[in-house]
Amino acid sequence: MSRRVVLLIALISLAVLGTAASPWTLPGGGLSAELTQHVKDRYGLDLTVRGRSTFAVLPIPRVKFENVTLEFPNQAIRADGGTLRGELRLLPLLLGRIELSDFDLTETRITGSARALRSIKWTEALKDRASGTYARRLIINKSTLRWTDLKDANLDQLNLVIRWADAAEPMTMVGSALWRDEEISLEESSVFPELLASDRISPFALTLASQSVRIAAEGEAQLGDTPRITGESTIQAKSVRDFTRWSGVDLPFGSLVRAVSVAGDFSMDRRRLSWPAVSVTMGEDKLEGTLGVRFDTDRPVITGTLAADTLNLSDLFAPFSQARTSSGSWSEETIDLTRATGADLDLRLSAATASLGRLSLEDMAASVLVQSGRIEASIGRAGFNDGSLKGRLSLVKQNGQVEFKSQGTFAGVKIAPFLAAMGEPRWITGHATGQFSFEGLGKNPADVIREAQGRSSIEVSDGEIVGIALDDALRRVEKRPLLASLNWKGGRTPFDKVQAQILVKDGVGEIAEAHLRGPAVQADLTGQVLLVDRQLRVTANVSPAGAPVGQSPALVFNVVGDWDNVAVSPEIRSLIERSGAAKPLFPSERIPANEPRPQATAQ
Repeated sequence: MSRRVVLLIALISLAVLGTAASPWTLPGGGLSAELTQHVKDRYGLDLTVRGRSTFAVLPIPRVKFENVTLEFPNQAIRADGGTLRGELRLLPLLLGRIELSDFDLTETRITGSARALRSIKWTEALKDRASGTYARRLIINKSTLRWTDLKDANLDQLNLVIRWADAAEPMTMVGSALWRDEEISLEESSVFPELLASDRISPFALTLASQSVRIAAEGEAQLGDTPRITGESTIQAKSVRDFTRWSGVDLPFGSLVRAVSVAGDFSMDRRRLSWPAVSVTMGEDKLEGTLGVRFDTDRPVITGTLAADTLNLSDLFAPFSQARTSSGSWSEETIDLTRATGADLDLRLSAATASLGRLSLEDMAASVLVQSGRIEASIGRAGFNDGSLKGRLSLVKQNGQVEFKSQGTFAGVKIAPFLAAMGEPRWITGHATGQFSFEGLGKNPADVIREAQGRSSIEVSDGEIVGIALDDALRRVEKRPLLASLNWKGGRTPFDKVQAQILVKDGVGEIAEAHLRGPAVQADLTGQVLLVDRQLRVTANVSPAGAPVGQSPALVFNVVGDWDNVAVSPEIRSLIERSGAAKPLFPSERIPANEPRPQATAQ
């Protein structure tokens, strides 16, 4: 064969290859009409092509349709605009038939109805998969998804690859999308639709991740009249606060909790998601027990029973520390329970050691109940500084205000370690027993304190008052009353028992009864505790032990000032009156201001 013939054949072959590889623009009708019929017969979808149609043979037979519309007949899913690309199977093409092996939708606007999707009989839609030939892959690029009946579920920048090559293989999905301006990645998803369609059990796997949360699950799924999923799952949230703020998903105490992970075997049906054996990690604390979520109520309800060796609940009590401003006054900021009561919660907690802010409890058993606009927490039992403690706390929103109630009892509590834990000086020692009840109503902490009502009683036994020796002060005041006022601080005052009862009304606590009884001294206290101003106005009348009732006190102390800066000082007038030289300067009977005072005379 001559060189000219070889060159001519090569040129013809190149021309044929170039023509085959180049897309051909096709007139309306024809190929698009045949493909429309194929999509309708095989997938039950209505395809409309409004733009240009092109066809190419090499390297793979393929078609391209611009400005298309794809939709289910019942409006469950509709894709408007964008470009549809598809690869054609070669053998059917040679036989004059159109069969797509791949779909590719780009820059399309997808509209969906969750209600309509649920109404589709998927078992019938999938039952013929094994007997027919279907596309192996669907690719969606740079598209949007809008729901007609789901709130806040729209997706932007949707990129998704769905692959199902054969009925004997699982359907897999991977992709990503923007939800609330944050990327969500579908890292893994697989299931066997053929098994689900025949009411058989299908293995499944799912991994979904975003910047703030990661969900992974694998196990078995079954549809039918009672759909059910079982398996093993892990839910990890770097910050529940950030997740709830971003997602809008309402969770109890969602605005207060930081990192949380939930891992364990689970089961799920239409009514309930449950973990019969679960491990919950909060920060450095690990809790184990049972957990569940009910869906058959007006609001989702989270229930559980969890136990831990150590448990730090300080984050949940953070709002109480914010009840005061940096200047020390009560906050005027509105109390908002909305974010903390976003879903219902019924939780039982136990811990060998638990931290509640600055308090440390041992062998604690507690419960937490959250409902719409309502929080209740109770401690059924707890060891507390060598004693015991139990109590109850509730916050209820009503008519734009919050009702605060608390009550509790304690017994055998070492009071000095308690004061140290609260950041206060150890000015008293001994074992304390008592009870308290407190309630108030208002829009903010300041209002609650102004409306406060309640009562408390306490008894401290076998202790000491630290910083003052009252028995020494009594001895000094008998000898040199005026000099005693200059040197009264220091030492300790042992006592057998201290009792006090305070009645609170409209934010003012009246000391109804308060006594100190010791081996050498006794004291009675009167005055007020001003809750609104955080002030003390107390007078302590000190006498030797066994002094007759009604006798004037030997020494009087004033206890006044801010709670964080209390000043204790002897009453100067009482000391001067005890001084023989100065007593005549203070008549026992006061002269009214409108009467003349006696004049001093000299002889």
